[in-house]
Amino acid sequence: MEQETQTIHQTTMILPYFDYEVPFLSLSDRAGYIPVAALCRMLGLNPRTHIPRWRRLFLWVHARKLPLRTATRGTRIVWCLHLGALLFWCSCFNWSLVSPERQVQLRQATDAGLKYLEQAHHEMLTHYRQMRRQLFRFLTKYADAQTQLQQVATRMRGRLDAASTAAFEVLLEKGYALIEEATIHARAMLQDLASIPIMDVFTIDAEGNAIEAGTQPLFPVIPKKDCEQFFVQIDRLIHWYGDFFLFLVEHELFPWENHDGEER
Repeated sequence: MEQETQTIHQTTMILPYFDYEVPFLSLSDRAGYIPVAALCRMLGLNPRTHIPRWRRLFLWVHARKLPLRTATRGTRIVWCLHLGALLFWCSCFNWSLVSPERQVQLRQATDAGLKYLEQAHHEMLTHYRQMRRQLFRFLTKYADAQTQLQQVATRMRGRLDAASTAAFEVLLEKGYALIEEATIHARAMLQDLASIPIMDVFTIDAEGNAIEAGTQPLFPVIPKKDCEQFFVQIDRLIHWYGDFFLFLVEHELFPWENHDGEER
């Protein structure tokens, strides 16, 4: 049913390292798929033998049946593999079944894929660590923010008329709400990060000895929408602080001065 709501665009692509043209199906959500039978033809594998085996593997999680237009047999519904699963597909059969030339290409494609995965994992880990630091920094700095804001407000209220006091209270309530909202979200993100499995990391020295280098998350994935929401909340807080400072300036209220106008 989900497939029926998406537009499927069919074209062709040349697979890197294999120099082989295959049909390429792209969906409206930008997901790309390649017919499994075409991949089998490229390597000389029998799809009827291998597809039943592959369907029992994690490889098949994102595989889909999609309509494929052919010049000789019209449109058929065929199994298609997600483009991102090609690297894993290369390890799901015995390479001795393919020609020596294809074995070399499989090795090249696999090595390049592993290098890309390593780079992607490093970038994800860097983002993960940076995001953790920002969350902890925010929660630390804002641990007593509402109490401090209340103390400032207490000193200010006696210096405002009725109309200004009402506007001041509205501004304060908005600040309290923004701080509370961002704090709850930051805590929830850290709790989610704490649930990620941790693995021990070792390095190998020149003599082949394994030396423990520390720990790191196995899957350092932070949902993009959670990060975007956090930064939107921080942006709202920054704008609120600007409005709060402007209110103090307009009403000649300066929390860093005492009631006699002397600097504290």
